[in-house]
Amino acid sequence: MAEFVEKTTRHTLDDWQMDLCRRLESLATTTGRRILIAAPPQFGKSIIVSQRFPAWLLGQKPTHRIKLACYNITHATKFGRIVRDLMWSEEYRELFPSAGLTVPRLSSAEEWSTESRLKLRDSQPSFKALGLQTGFVGQGADTLIVDDPYASPQDAYSEIINGKVHAFWSDTAKPRLNDDTNVVVMFHRYTENDLAGWLMAQEPDQWELIRYTAIADGEYVHPQTGRVYSDPLNRAEGEYLSPRRSEAWYAEQQHNGFVWLSQFQGRPNAKEGSFFKVAQFGDILPVRPAGLRLCRGWDLAATEGAGDFTAGVLLGFNPQEAPQNRIWYVCDVRRGQWGADTVEKELKQTAQTDGNAIKISLPQDPGQAGKKQAQQLTRMLAGFPVQAEPISGDKETRAFNFAAQVNVGNVRLVAGSWNRAFIEELRAFPTGTHDDQVDAGSDAFNKLAGTQPVTFGRLRM
Repeated sequence: MAEFVEKTTRHTLDDWQMDLCRRLESLATTTGRRILIAAPPQFGKSIIVSQRFPAWLLGQKPTHRIKLACYNITHATKFGRIVRDLMWSEEYRELFPSAGLTVPRLSSAEEWSTESRLKLRDSQPSFKALGLQTGFVGQGADTLIVDDPYASPQDAYSEIINGKVHAFWSDTAKPRLNDDTNVVVMFHRYTENDLAGWLMAQEPDQWELIRYTAIADGEYVHPQTGRVYSDPLNRAEGEYLSPRRSEAWYAEQQHNGFVWLSQFQGRPNAKEGSFFKVAQFGDILPVRPAGLRLCRGWDLAATEGAGDFTAGVLLGFNPQEAPQNRIWYVCDVRRGQWGADTVEKELKQTAQTDGNAIKISLPQDPGQAGKKQAQQLTRMLAGFPVQAEPISGDKETRAFNFAAQVNVGNVRLVAGSWNRAFIEELRAFPTGTHDDQVDAGSDAFNKLAGTQPVTFGRLRM
Protein backbone atom coordinates (compact mmCIF):
# COMPACT_ATOMS: atom_id res chain seq x y z
CA MET A 1 0.00 0.00 0.00
CA ALA A 2 2.87 2.41 0.76
CA GLU A 3 4.12 1.95 -2.80
CA PHE A 4 0.62 2.66 -4.10
CA VAL A 5 0.37 5.87 -2.04
CA GLU A 6 3.76 7.11 -3.24
CA LYS A 7 2.96 6.39 -6.89
CA THR A 8 -0.44 8.10 -6.80
CA THR A 9 0.59 11.13 -4.72
CA ARG A 10 4.12 11.68 -6.06
CA HIS A 11 5.31 12.02 -2.45
CA THR A 12 7.97 10.12 -0.52
CA LEU A 13 6.42 8.91 2.73
CA ASP A 14 7.82 9.60 6.18
CA ASP A 15 8.55 6.67 8.48
CA TRP A 16 5.31 7.17 10.41
CA GLN A 17 3.32 7.21 7.16
CA MET A 18 5.01 3.98 6.07
CA ASP A 19 4.04 2.49 9.43
CA LEU A 20 0.43 3.63 8.98
CA CYS A 21 0.31 2.08 5.51
CA ARG A 22 1.60 -1.24 6.85
CA ARG A 23 -1.07 -1.26 9.54
CA LEU A 24 -3.83 -0.47 7.06
CA GLU A 25 -2.46 -3.02 4.60
CA SER A 26 -2.89 -5.73 7.24
CA LEU A 27 -6.65 -5.13 7.13
CA ALA A 28 -6.76 -6.77 3.70
CA THR A 29 -5.92 -10.11 5.31
CA THR A 30 -7.45 -9.77 8.79
CA THR A 31 -11.02 -9.19 9.94
CA GLY A 32 -12.90 -7.84 12.93
CA ARG A 33 -10.31 -5.17 13.77
CA ARG A 34 -11.17 -1.92 15.55
CA ILE A 35 -8.51 0.78 15.11
CA LEU A 36 -8.33 4.35 16.42
CA ILE A 37 -5.85 6.63 14.65
CA ALA A 38 -4.64 10.04 15.84
CA ALA A 39 -2.17 12.16 13.86
CA PRO A 40 -1.50 15.92 13.53
CA PRO A 41 -3.44 18.07 11.05
CA GLN A 42 -1.95 18.61 7.59
CA PHE A 43 0.37 15.62 7.94
CA GLY A 44 -1.40 13.62 5.22
CA LYS A 45 -3.43 11.22 7.31
CA SER A 46 -6.70 11.74 5.40
CA ILE A 47 -4.90 11.33 2.07
CA ILE A 48 -3.69 7.93 3.22
CA VAL A 49 -6.71 6.69 5.19
CA SER A 50 -9.72 8.18 3.38
CA GLN A 51 -8.45 8.78 -0.16
CA ARG A 52 -5.89 6.07 -0.96
CA PHE A 53 -6.78 3.20 1.35
CA PRO A 54 -10.29 2.62 -0.11
CA ALA A 55 -8.93 2.56 -3.67
CA TRP A 56 -6.05 0.25 -2.74
CA LEU A 57 -8.34 -2.06 -0.74
CA LEU A 58 -10.76 -2.42 -3.66
CA GLY A 59 -7.77 -3.27 -5.82
CA GLN A 60 -7.21 -6.27 -3.54
CA LYS A 61 -10.91 -7.07 -3.06
CA PRO A 62 -13.08 -5.83 -5.95
CA THR A 63 -16.38 -6.82 -4.25
CA HIS A 64 -15.51 -5.24 -0.93
CA ARG A 65 -18.08 -2.88 0.70
CA ILE A 66 -16.63 0.34 2.15
CA LYS A 67 -18.55 2.92 4.12
CA LEU A 68 -16.87 6.26 4.90
CA ALA A 69 -18.47 8.55 7.48
CA CYS A 70 -17.61 12.15 8.37
CA TYR A 71 -19.30 14.81 10.51
CA ASN A 72 -21.57 15.47 7.53
CA ILE A 73 -22.28 13.71 4.27
CA THR A 74 -20.92 16.60 2.16
CA HIS A 75 -17.44 16.10 3.61
CA ALA A 76 -17.65 12.33 3.16
CA THR A 77 -18.82 12.74 -0.45
CA LYS A 78 -15.70 14.81 -1.23
CA PHE A 79 -13.61 11.79 -0.28
CA GLY A 80 -15.89 9.56 -2.34
CA ARG A 81 -15.30 11.74 -5.39
CA ILE A 82 -11.52 11.59 -4.96
CA VAL A 83 -11.50 7.79 -4.60
CA ARG A 84 -13.85 7.32 -7.58
CA ASP A 85 -11.84 9.68 -9.80
CA LEU A 86 -8.61 7.95 -8.81
CA MET A 87 -10.09 4.62 -9.86
CA TRP A 88 -11.03 6.18 -13.19
CA SER A 89 -7.45 7.29 -13.80
CA GLU A 90 -5.04 5.61 -16.20
CA GLU A 91 -2.38 5.16 -13.50
CA TYR A 92 -4.86 3.20 -11.35
CA ARG A 93 -5.86 0.98 -14.28
CA GLU A 94 -2.18 0.30 -14.95
CA LEU A 95 -1.66 -0.76 -11.34
CA PHE A 96 -4.93 -2.71 -11.16
CA PRO A 97 -5.88 -3.76 -14.72
CA SER A 98 -8.74 -6.09 -13.73
CA ALA A 99 -11.95 -5.29 -15.61
CA GLY A 100 -13.85 -6.07 -12.42
CA LEU A 101 -12.50 -2.84 -10.90
CA THR A 102 -14.07 -0.59 -13.52
CA VAL A 103 -16.41 2.02 -12.03
CA PRO A 104 -19.16 3.13 -14.46
CA ARG A 105 -18.84 6.73 -15.64
CA LEU A 106 -22.36 7.66 -14.54
CA SER A 107 -21.60 6.84 -10.89
CA SER A 108 -22.29 9.53 -8.28
CA ALA A 109 -19.58 10.59 -5.85
CA GLU A 110 -21.76 9.68 -2.87
CA GLU A 111 -22.35 6.07 -3.84
CA TRP A 112 -20.76 3.88 -6.52
CA SER A 113 -19.75 0.31 -7.29
CA THR A 114 -17.17 -1.67 -9.21
CA GLU A 115 -18.27 -3.94 -12.04
CA SER A 116 -17.51 -6.94 -9.82
CA ARG A 117 -19.82 -5.58 -7.14
CA LEU A 118 -22.59 -4.74 -9.62
CA LYS A 119 -22.59 -8.31 -10.93
CA LEU A 120 -23.66 -9.52 -7.49
CA ARG A 121 -26.94 -7.60 -7.90
CA ASP A 122 -27.51 -7.25 -4.16
CA SER A 123 -27.96 -3.43 -4.08
CA GLN A 124 -24.87 -3.14 -1.89
CA PRO A 125 -22.45 -0.46 -3.21
CA SER A 126 -18.68 -0.69 -3.19
CA PHE A 127 -18.44 2.78 -1.66
CA LYS A 128 -21.00 4.77 0.31
CA ALA A 129 -20.48 8.22 1.87
CA LEU A 130 -22.22 8.85 5.19
CA GLY A 131 -22.81 11.69 7.59
CA LEU A 132 -22.68 10.71 11.23
CA GLN A 133 -26.36 11.55 11.53
CA THR A 134 -27.32 9.90 8.22
CA GLY A 135 -26.96 6.19 8.96
CA PHE A 136 -27.06 3.29 6.53
CA VAL A 137 -30.23 1.38 7.29
CA GLY A 138 -30.39 -1.86 5.34
CA GLN A 139 -26.76 -1.85 4.29
CA GLY A 140 -23.77 -3.49 5.89
CA ALA A 141 -20.05 -2.92 5.44
CA ASP A 142 -16.85 -4.91 5.22
CA THR A 143 -14.81 -1.84 6.17
CA LEU A 144 -16.11 1.26 7.94
CA ILE A 145 -13.94 4.38 8.01
CA VAL A 146 -14.82 7.34 10.25
CA ASP A 147 -12.81 10.48 9.44
CA ASP A 148 -13.31 13.64 11.54
CA PRO A 149 -16.44 12.86 13.60
CA TYR A 150 -16.63 16.50 14.78
CA ALA A 151 -16.82 19.59 12.61
CA SER A 152 -15.21 21.69 15.37
CA PRO A 153 -14.05 21.51 19.00
CA GLN A 154 -17.33 23.19 19.98
CA ASP A 155 -19.22 20.19 18.60
CA ALA A 156 -17.15 17.83 20.73
CA TYR A 157 -17.98 19.91 23.82
CA SER A 158 -21.70 19.92 23.02
CA GLU A 159 -23.45 17.18 24.98
CA ILE A 160 -26.19 17.02 22.36
CA ILE A 161 -23.87 16.65 19.36
CA ASN A 162 -21.49 14.37 21.22
CA GLY A 163 -24.43 12.18 22.18
CA LYS A 164 -25.46 11.93 18.53
CA VAL A 165 -21.92 10.94 17.54
CA HIS A 166 -21.93 8.21 20.20
CA ALA A 167 -25.36 7.07 18.98
CA PHE A 168 -24.04 6.75 15.42
CA TRP A 169 -21.78 3.97 16.64
CA SER A 170 -24.04 2.29 19.21
CA ASP A 171 -27.43 2.64 17.49
CA THR A 172 -26.71 2.95 13.76
CA ALA A 173 -23.35 1.50 12.78
CA LYS A 174 -22.62 -1.31 15.22
CA PRO A 175 -25.92 -3.19 14.75
CA ARG A 176 -25.27 -3.30 10.97
CA LEU A 177 -21.70 -4.54 11.15
CA ASN A 178 -20.77 -8.19 11.34
CA ASP A 179 -17.99 -9.81 13.33
CA ASP A 180 -15.66 -9.63 10.32
CA THR A 181 -16.07 -5.89 9.66
CA ASN A 182 -12.93 -3.80 10.10
CA VAL A 183 -13.44 -0.32 11.56
CA VAL A 184 -10.97 2.57 11.33
CA VAL A 185 -11.70 5.79 13.23
CA MET A 186 -9.49 8.84 12.66
CA PHE A 187 -9.84 11.81 14.96
CA HIS A 188 -8.54 14.67 17.08
CA ARG A 189 -9.06 14.41 20.85
CA TYR A 190 -11.07 17.12 22.63
CA THR A 191 -12.52 15.66 25.84
CA GLU A 192 -12.26 12.36 27.70
CA ASN A 193 -15.81 11.63 26.55
CA ASP A 194 -15.33 12.36 22.84
CA LEU A 195 -15.87 9.48 20.42
CA ALA A 196 -12.37 7.99 20.77
CA GLY A 197 -12.32 8.26 24.57
CA TRP A 198 -15.85 6.89 24.83
CA LEU A 199 -15.08 3.90 22.59
CA MET A 200 -11.98 3.05 24.63
CA ALA A 201 -14.07 3.24 27.81
CA GLN A 202 -17.05 1.25 26.49
CA GLU A 203 -15.08 -1.45 24.66
CA PRO A 204 -11.53 -1.35 26.04
CA ASP A 205 -10.57 -4.83 24.83
CA GLN A 206 -11.71 -4.24 21.25
CA TRP A 207 -10.02 -1.00 20.17
CA GLU A 208 -6.38 -0.49 19.20
CA LEU A 209 -5.07 3.06 19.66
CA ILE A 210 -2.43 4.22 17.17
CA ARG A 211 -1.40 7.69 18.36
CA TYR A 212 1.14 9.41 16.12
CA THR A 213 2.00 12.43 18.26
CA ALA A 214 3.80 15.41 16.74
CA ILE A 215 6.35 15.09 19.54
CA ALA A 216 6.64 11.76 21.32
CA ASP A 217 5.32 12.03 24.87
CA GLY A 218 5.47 8.43 26.07
CA GLU A 219 2.48 6.33 27.02
CA TYR A 220 -1.16 7.35 27.05
CA VAL A 221 -3.14 5.94 29.99
CA HIS A 222 -6.92 5.92 29.65
CA PRO A 223 -8.27 7.60 32.80
CA GLN A 224 -11.24 5.26 33.28
CA THR A 225 -9.89 1.86 32.27
CA GLY A 226 -6.23 2.33 33.15
CA ARG A 227 -5.30 0.73 29.86
CA VAL A 228 -1.83 1.77 28.65
CA TYR A 229 -1.16 2.63 24.99
CA SER A 230 2.46 2.93 23.87
CA ASP A 231 3.94 5.05 21.11
CA PRO A 232 3.39 3.05 17.87
CA LEU A 233 6.89 3.93 16.62
CA ASN A 234 8.64 3.23 19.96
CA ARG A 235 10.12 6.73 19.87
CA ALA A 236 12.00 8.31 22.74
CA GLU A 237 10.13 11.15 24.44
CA GLY A 238 10.78 14.43 22.67
CA GLU A 239 11.36 12.89 19.23
CA TYR A 240 9.64 14.65 16.33
CA LEU A 241 7.17 12.82 14.10
CA SER A 242 8.36 14.25 10.80
CA PRO A 243 11.76 15.67 9.80
CA ARG A 244 9.98 17.83 7.19
CA ARG A 245 9.02 20.36 9.87
CA SER A 246 11.59 22.55 11.60
CA GLU A 247 12.20 22.84 15.32
CA ALA A 248 10.83 26.40 15.12
CA TRP A 249 7.64 25.10 13.50
CA TYR A 250 7.06 22.59 16.31
CA ALA A 251 7.67 25.33 18.88
CA GLU A 252 5.21 27.67 17.14
CA GLN A 253 2.41 25.07 17.23
CA GLN A 254 2.71 24.74 21.00
CA HIS A 255 1.72 28.36 21.66
CA ASN A 256 -1.94 27.36 21.82
CA GLY A 257 -1.86 24.61 24.43
CA PHE A 258 -5.40 23.35 23.78
CA VAL A 259 -4.89 22.99 20.02
CA TRP A 260 -1.47 21.44 20.54
CA LEU A 261 -2.77 18.74 22.88
CA SER A 262 -5.98 17.86 21.07
CA GLN A 263 -4.87 18.09 17.45
CA PHE A 264 -1.11 17.53 17.49
CA GLN A 265 -0.67 15.22 20.48
CA GLY A 266 -3.90 13.24 20.34
CA ARG A 267 -4.76 13.66 23.99
CA PRO A 268 -7.41 15.90 25.58
CA ASN A 269 -5.19 16.83 28.53
CA ALA A 270 -1.53 17.33 29.26
CA LYS A 271 0.25 14.22 30.49
CA GLU A 272 1.17 16.02 33.71
CA GLY A 273 -2.32 17.55 33.97
CA SER A 274 -3.53 20.98 32.91
CA PHE A 275 -5.55 22.50 35.76
CA PHE A 276 -4.08 20.09 38.34
CA LYS A 277 -0.39 19.24 37.85
CA VAL A 278 -0.76 15.71 39.18
CA ALA A 279 2.95 14.92 38.85
CA GLN A 280 3.42 17.25 41.83
CA PHE A 281 1.78 14.73 44.19
CA GLY A 282 5.11 12.95 44.45
CA ASP A 283 5.45 9.61 46.26
CA ILE A 284 2.30 8.13 47.76
CA LEU A 285 2.46 7.74 51.55
CA PRO A 286 1.86 4.25 52.98
CA VAL A 287 -0.21 5.49 55.96
CA ARG A 288 -1.99 8.64 57.09
CA PRO A 289 0.08 10.88 59.38
CA ALA A 290 -1.19 11.19 62.95
CA GLY A 291 -2.69 14.33 64.45
CA LEU A 292 -4.31 15.74 61.31
CA ARG A 293 -7.22 18.14 61.30
CA LEU A 294 -9.62 16.54 58.86
CA CYS A 295 -12.70 17.28 56.78
CA ARG A 296 -14.61 15.03 54.40
CA GLY A 297 -16.17 16.93 51.55
CA TRP A 298 -19.01 15.35 49.58
CA ASP A 299 -20.27 15.77 46.04
CA LEU A 300 -23.69 14.20 45.63
CA ALA A 301 -25.48 12.36 42.84
CA ALA A 302 -28.36 9.91 42.89
CA THR A 303 -28.19 7.79 39.74
CA GLU A 304 -27.65 4.12 40.42
CA GLY A 305 -25.21 2.26 38.19
CA ALA A 306 -24.62 5.04 35.65
CA GLY A 307 -24.10 8.76 35.19
CA ASP A 308 -22.46 10.92 37.84
CA PHE A 309 -20.76 9.60 40.97
CA THR A 310 -21.26 10.49 44.59
CA ALA A 311 -17.84 11.10 46.11
CA GLY A 312 -16.52 11.87 49.59
CA VAL A 313 -12.91 13.07 49.85
CA LEU A 314 -11.16 13.06 53.23
CA LEU A 315 -8.58 15.85 53.39
CA GLY A 316 -6.42 17.05 56.26
CA PHE A 317 -3.40 19.02 57.48
CA ASN A 318 -1.19 19.11 60.56
CA PRO A 319 -2.35 22.10 62.67
CA GLN A 320 1.10 22.27 64.32
CA GLU A 321 2.67 23.36 61.04
CA ALA A 322 2.87 27.05 60.18
CA PRO A 323 0.52 27.97 57.29
CA GLN A 324 3.44 28.83 55.00
CA ASN A 325 4.88 25.32 55.54
CA ARG A 326 1.59 23.46 55.43
CA ILE A 327 1.26 20.12 53.65
CA TRP A 328 -2.19 18.80 52.78
CA TYR A 329 -3.05 15.10 52.79
CA VAL A 330 -5.73 13.35 50.75
CA CYS A 331 -6.38 10.41 53.06
CA ASP A 332 -9.37 8.57 51.64
CA VAL A 333 -12.02 8.67 48.91
CA ARG A 334 -15.44 7.00 48.99
CA ARG A 335 -17.08 6.94 45.58
CA GLY A 336 -19.89 5.16 43.77
CA GLN A 337 -22.81 5.45 41.36
CA TRP A 338 -25.46 5.05 44.03
CA GLY A 339 -29.20 5.60 44.16
CA ALA A 340 -30.66 8.10 46.64
CA ASP A 341 -31.23 5.55 49.43
CA THR A 342 -27.73 4.14 49.07
CA VAL A 343 -26.25 7.65 49.15
CA GLU A 344 -27.79 8.25 52.57
CA LYS A 345 -26.54 4.90 53.89
CA GLU A 346 -23.02 5.54 52.58
CA LEU A 347 -22.89 9.01 54.12
CA LYS A 348 -24.04 7.66 57.48
CA GLN A 349 -21.69 4.67 57.47
CA THR A 350 -18.74 6.81 56.40
CA ALA A 351 -19.44 9.33 59.16
CA GLN A 352 -19.54 6.51 61.71
CA THR A 353 -16.28 5.09 60.39
CA ASP A 354 -14.56 8.49 60.34
CA GLY A 355 -15.75 9.39 63.83
CA ASN A 356 -17.36 12.56 65.14
CA ALA A 357 -14.07 14.48 65.29
CA ILE A 358 -13.99 14.83 61.51
CA LYS A 359 -15.89 17.68 59.87
CA ILE A 360 -18.37 16.91 57.11
CA SER A 361 -18.99 19.38 54.28
CA LEU A 362 -22.15 18.93 52.19
CA PRO A 363 -23.07 20.89 49.07
CA GLN A 364 -26.42 22.64 48.89
CA ASP A 365 -27.60 22.84 45.31
CA PRO A 366 -29.55 25.92 44.22
CA GLY A 367 -33.32 25.94 44.62
CA GLN A 368 -35.78 24.47 47.08
CA ALA A 369 -34.95 20.87 46.15
CA GLY A 370 -31.28 21.44 46.99
CA LYS A 371 -32.14 23.11 50.26
CA LYS A 372 -34.51 20.31 51.21
CA GLN A 373 -31.90 17.63 50.44
CA ALA A 374 -29.27 19.44 52.52
CA GLN A 375 -31.68 19.73 55.46
CA GLN A 376 -32.58 16.04 55.22
CA LEU A 377 -28.96 14.86 55.13
CA THR A 378 -27.94 17.22 57.94
CA ARG A 379 -30.77 15.84 60.07
CA MET A 380 -29.70 12.26 59.26
CA LEU A 381 -26.11 13.09 60.37
CA ALA A 382 -27.19 14.56 63.71
CA GLY A 383 -24.40 14.13 66.25
CA PHE A 384 -21.67 14.65 63.68
CA PRO A 385 -19.99 18.00 62.85
CA VAL A 386 -21.78 18.54 59.52
CA GLN A 387 -22.36 21.77 57.62
CA ALA A 388 -24.15 22.33 54.31
CA GLU A 389 -23.37 25.42 52.27
CA PRO A 390 -24.85 26.73 49.03
CA ILE A 391 -22.76 26.08 45.92
CA SER A 392 -21.44 29.22 44.26
CA GLY A 393 -19.18 29.77 41.28
CA ASP A 394 -18.28 27.42 38.44
CA LYS A 395 -16.24 24.26 39.02
CA GLU A 396 -12.92 25.82 38.00
CA THR A 397 -13.48 28.67 40.45
CA ARG A 398 -14.31 26.29 43.29
CA ALA A 399 -11.24 24.15 42.52
CA PHE A 400 -8.72 26.98 42.10
CA ASN A 401 -7.44 27.14 45.69
CA PHE A 402 -7.03 23.37 45.96
CA ALA A 403 -5.30 23.21 42.56
CA ALA A 404 -2.90 25.97 43.61
CA GLN A 405 -1.65 23.80 46.48
CA VAL A 406 -1.42 20.68 44.31
CA ASN A 407 0.53 22.51 41.64
CA VAL A 408 3.31 23.66 43.98
CA GLY A 409 3.74 20.22 45.54
CA ASN A 410 1.94 20.88 48.84
CA VAL A 411 -0.50 17.95 48.57
CA ARG A 412 0.27 14.29 49.29
CA LEU A 413 -1.82 11.15 48.72
CA VAL A 414 -2.17 8.29 51.18
CA ALA A 415 -2.13 4.83 49.59
CA GLY A 416 -5.53 3.37 48.74
CA SER A 417 -7.41 1.59 45.97
CA TRP A 418 -8.90 4.97 45.02
CA ASN A 419 -5.54 6.54 44.06
CA ARG A 420 -5.57 5.93 40.31
CA ALA A 421 -9.16 7.09 39.73
CA PHE A 422 -8.50 10.21 41.81
CA ILE A 423 -5.28 11.11 39.99
CA GLU A 424 -6.77 10.52 36.54
CA GLU A 425 -9.84 12.62 37.28
CA LEU A 426 -7.67 15.53 38.41
CA ARG A 427 -5.41 15.08 35.40
CA ALA A 428 -8.42 15.32 33.06
CA PHE A 429 -10.14 18.25 34.80
CA PRO A 430 -11.89 20.35 33.52
CA THR A 431 -12.43 18.44 30.24
CA GLY A 432 -12.82 14.98 31.78
CA THR A 433 -15.96 12.88 31.92
CA HIS A 434 -16.32 13.19 35.70
CA ASP A 435 -15.46 15.87 38.26
CA ASP A 436 -17.11 14.57 41.45
CA GLN A 437 -13.83 13.96 43.29
CA VAL A 438 -12.54 17.38 42.26
CA ASP A 439 -15.66 19.05 43.64
CA ALA A 440 -15.57 17.08 46.89
CA GLY A 441 -11.85 17.63 47.45
CA SER A 442 -12.07 21.33 46.62
CA ASP A 443 -14.97 21.88 49.04
CA ALA A 444 -13.10 20.03 51.79
CA PHE A 445 -10.03 22.17 51.15
CA ASN A 446 -11.96 25.45 51.21
CA LYS A 447 -13.70 24.40 54.43
CA LEU A 448 -10.44 23.49 56.21
CA ALA A 449 -8.46 26.44 54.89
CA GLY A 450 -11.23 28.89 55.70
CA THR A 451 -11.02 30.22 52.15
CA GLN A 452 -13.69 31.23 49.70
CA PRO A 453 -13.52 30.27 46.03
CA VAL A 454 -11.53 32.86 44.09
CA THR A 455 -13.48 35.39 42.07
CA PHE A 456 -10.99 36.13 39.26
CA GLY A 457 -11.69 39.85 39.50
CA ARG A 458 -15.46 39.59 39.90
CA LEU A 459 -17.07 41.43 42.79
CA ARG A 460 -18.63 39.12 45.37
CA MET A 461 -22.01 40.52 46.35
